[in-house]
Amino acid sequence: MDRRVGLAFLLTLAACATFTFTATPARAQGLYGNEGKDKTSGDLDDQDYWWTKWDAKMLEEAIKTRQPEGHIAVNLASAIRRVDDLAKKYPKHEEIKKWKARFEEVDKKIDQNAPRGASFKPGFPWDMANFAQAWVNYGYGKAKFDAGNVNDAIGLYQNVVYNLKIIHDRPELFDTMPEEYKKWAADTYPEAQKTLDEWKKKNH
Repeated sequence: MDRRVGLAFLLTLAACATFTFTATPARAQGLYGNEGKDKTSGDLDDQDYWWTKWDAKMLEEAIKTRQPEGHIAVNLASAIRRVDDLAKKYPKHEEIKKWKARFEEVDKKIDQNAPRGASFKPGFPWDMANFAQAWVNYGYGKAKFDAGNVNDAIGLYQNVVYNLKIIHDRPELFDTMPEEYKKWAADTYPEAQKTLDEWKKKNH
């Protein structure tokens, strides 16, 4: 083959390969990858949404009850990372925008020299795993059920009942909790168990 013809052939192949590569559209993020991106309000079928909602609630409680700034900063750091990810997934959601702005506002005001190892006051529930999981999964479970994911909802409510049973059976561990939260746990325990039983019956 003539060298010039061979070079032209190779250049043609390269051009075709380049065109093929650039002309191929990016793969979609699954059939349902973009669901929710245009949602502007309301509860979401998203675990990070519910944990962020918990963080937002606890942040205001922490400020109201004057919890140690250093410990607030530690919890706020993870909350900010999570809300940043949420804001990318749901860029139009007004509640998420407000949480993000509030987290950043408080974070800027925190004393950078405040000891990060300081403990919250006894009974403050932000770090109480049993209560936090029950609260988060209670809302998340309802969102799953409303979205038609009954099996997932049942699993989440099993976790709710498990954690609330611990609180019910070991009241001495939660005596110092504010009355509002103790009442929520006491009222929600039988209600969550009833709901769980109903969902199981409908699902079988």
